[in-house]
Amino acid sequence: MVRSQLDYCNSVWNPYHKGDIETLEKVQKQATKILPELKHLSYKDRLRACNLTTLHYRCIRGDMLETYKIVKGKYDIAVSPKLDKGNTYITRGNDSRLQKRQSR
Repeated sequence: MVRSQLDYCNSVWNPYHKGDIETLEKVQKQATKILPELKHLSYKDRLRACNLTTLHYRCIRGDMLETYKIVKGKYDIAVSPKLDKGNTYITRGNDSRLQKRQSR
């Protein structure tokens, strides 16, 4: 129940400040302590026992999924950001390379 609230629209509001991520992670830490049989375990062990991942991991995974959907044209072109395909062929057999934009 808590995880769905933490993950809601994560790719849109994506917390990137360390303090925000720690605050949200603290909510999940407390929620995993509710189960009496897991209370004595460390946070990583509680996550493993509940088959959960950290908020940071889910944010990165969500970003990768959204990037994949944009590159593969799953969204309307008019509303999705333009991602430039890379022109280097260092990576073996991958035609989905993206070019990193230079910051101004």
